[in-house]
Amino acid sequence: MPQKKDDAPASIAVYVHGINQTQAAEPLKLDWDGAIFSYDMGARTRMAYWHDLVRAIAPAAAPAGFGEQGMDDGGPPDTAAALAAAGVPAGNQAAREFAEAMALRLAGDTRGGGYGTKVLPDLIRRPVAKWAIESFIRDTAAYFFTPGMRQKIQQRLIDQLPRDGTPVVLVAHSQGSIIAYEVLSQLKAAQVEVEALVTFGSPLGVAEIQDLLEPPPGAMPQAVTRWFNFAAWFDPVSLDTSLADEYAPHAGAQPIRDEMVVNRKLNPHSAVGYLTVPRIRDLVRDEMRVDRFAPFVLARDVAERLGDPDDMRFSVLIEPVEPGRHGPGEDADEARDYDTAERLSAKEPGPLTLKQRVRETAGLIEAMVDDAQAAQVDPLRRFISARLTAGELRLIAQAHRELRVYSVWRSSRKAKLTHRSMRVLKADAALASFDADGSDITWAVLDTGIRGDHPHFSLGKNRSLIKGVWDCTRRGPPRWVPANEARDPDGHGTHVAGIVTGQAPADSGSRQRGAAPKAGIVVYKVLDDQGQGEDAWIIKALDHIAEQNENASGGLAIHGLNLSLGGPFDTTVYGCGFSPVCQELRRLWRDGVLVVVACGNEGRLEVRTPDGDTEISTPMSIGDPANLEDCIAVGSVHADQPHLYGISSFSSRGPTSDGRAKPDCVAPGEGISSANSRFRSNSTLYYSESGTSMAAPHVSGLLAAFLSVRREFRGRPDEVKKILLATCTDIGRDRYHQGAGVPNLMQMLLAV
Repeated sequence: MPQKKDDAPASIAVYVHGINQTQAAEPLKLDWDGAIFSYDMGARTRMAYWHDLVRAIAPAAAPAGFGEQGMDDGGPPDTAAALAAAGVPAGNQAAREFAEAMALRLAGDTRGGGYGTKVLPDLIRRPVAKWAIESFIRDTAAYFFTPGMRQKIQQRLIDQLPRDGTPVVLVAHSQGSIIAYEVLSQLKAAQVEVEALVTFGSPLGVAEIQDLLEPPPGAMPQAVTRWFNFAAWFDPVSLDTSLADEYAPHAGAQPIRDEMVVNRKLNPHSAVGYLTVPRIRDLVRDEMRVDRFAPFVLARDVAERLGDPDDMRFSVLIEPVEPGRHGPGEDADEARDYDTAERLSAKEPGPLTLKQRVRETAGLIEAMVDDAQAAQVDPLRRFISARLTAGELRLIAQAHRELRVYSVWRSSRKAKLTHRSMRVLKADAALASFDADGSDITWAVLDTGIRGDHPHFSLGKNRSLIKGVWDCTRRGPPRWVPANEARDPDGHGTHVAGIVTGQAPADSGSRQRGAAPKAGIVVYKVLDDQGQGEDAWIIKALDHIAEQNENASGGLAIHGLNLSLGGPFDTTVYGCGFSPVCQELRRLWRDGVLVVVACGNEGRLEVRTPDGDTEISTPMSIGDPANLEDCIAVGSVHADQPHLYGISSFSSRGPTSDGRAKPDCVAPGEGISSANSRFRSNSTLYYSESGTSMAAPHVSGLLAAFLSVRREFRGRPDEVKKILLATCTDIGRDRYHQGAGVPNLMQMLLAV
């Protein structure tokens, strides 16, 4: 038994599962371990598995859970058939009355007290009731009414409870809470040390269940001094959400703490869904003395997919353990042994490199998956992109040491941020006075792509400001696309690029131009034709930029990049500004690349009030990756009169969730005219859009123009950011709304 540092015995968790299981004991335990702790806890957790006993009576496959495979609306189930499947002897009057009463309750008839599924929307009431009756009644009827079954199932839990004084955190779902209650009621406090009983999705408050309990409700088991009970909205099994009024504490015990939570799975009774609720997850970790901020293998939003069917795949980013570092649950000596073994296996001289580790781990994962084509295992520079099933994630969590996996992150969805300006930035004056046009500067635009033959980017005589177009949305290395063949059906990327650089052709009759009209651009398609993308695609582009700069002679090949995209982030998974995309952006910044990011368009939130729906301003709405410190996050202001109209209502505002001031500055983002990817003639070359997506490229172009004049600041992003913010024009708004204010290119150039 593992020991704590103070020599007190380490606690263990004993799990008791609920109804309708389709998994064997070991994978089920791994699912619960993954959901709570993010990796296999080994001997520190145990599963009191009992479904095989029920399955021996009714070998037919259990019905699918509501919301996982979908349920038909086939009307009320045959309760007699459900009892027969549970092995209940024909003519058992108590069983028949129980089944009929539960059928009424679950169908929404609450004449017996409490409430039923009438609280559910009509559309799902009947299929939920059908699923719950067929699975809940069958398994529960087997427990209560099949001769000898109750004792056999209880013995499974008794066998898992330590009798050597090791503290136990008992974690019970659904019918498992019935088993836990009855077993603990038989035991004295001296026989087992229960640090905490944690129940969720429990039917212990249902009258029909209480009639069958031994002993009847009224008091907490003597072996329990602290009991935490959780019920999810719309869970058809935990029909009575409060247990505290029916199970009174004994002397020395605390009252039951009942709490409502949101189970984010489509099946609101899902055990994995409950266990990934931060409140429950953190409670169990705290009771187990496991640091809730300790390194994990599966991020919480990845772990919650463990309960999904194994034919469903979703995108993840796998972060290998860097050579010389140690992964979760191992020490430096163990990591060194793995590194040495890997070097001997590779039969290559010299120290192990990160590139070799990524390649080796990707190979092991590809060999492990059921369908390599569907899994799309794609090694990047520091990560591995893949589309994995719950079963494959379970294997990674179990074998993470051998696979050399540090963490598995969700490849989060990112989207474009859409919702007269050069004078506001003083870019026109700087062009006239300093010839600040962006010459000899190259900027990367990561977006939906570009319309490569748009005349806005043409230099004439088959020359273009577009230095390269790379598609990162497919498996494998970025795919080069000839600029004259590049297309952008969505149009967002073309519009953004046109704000950074380029100018209207002389025969168009337009005076449209970018902030740095002669800056070169390299375009990375990281969003699909609907404006949606994944972290993996963005990281693939960032890797390519890093490689271009490493291979460049005499300075940087790419001086800065623009990200007019973003998305929300989960503070229970990432530190603010430390998502995988943020990690890679930070590396580029520290290698000399300026990073400009739109801060998001979440500044207004629609809420329902007694007077109708209305919008309110929302602080702490900065998206990811704009919450990164090593970047310039840009909000939006009125294009012509920012002093009068101030910050755009849609512009996200700070502070960040960890208390830092963002945005860094603001720029024109309302009604911005720029290149139209769907043009058909000179009259349709340009169109207007609004959003911080339009504000960010203004700053990108301004910085490119600055670097074209003040060459000594190339590759020095910290100093450039300092000059930018020090010379902004204050428009008199709150710091968390306006940042330092509106950039002023003339003042930047004059300051140095």
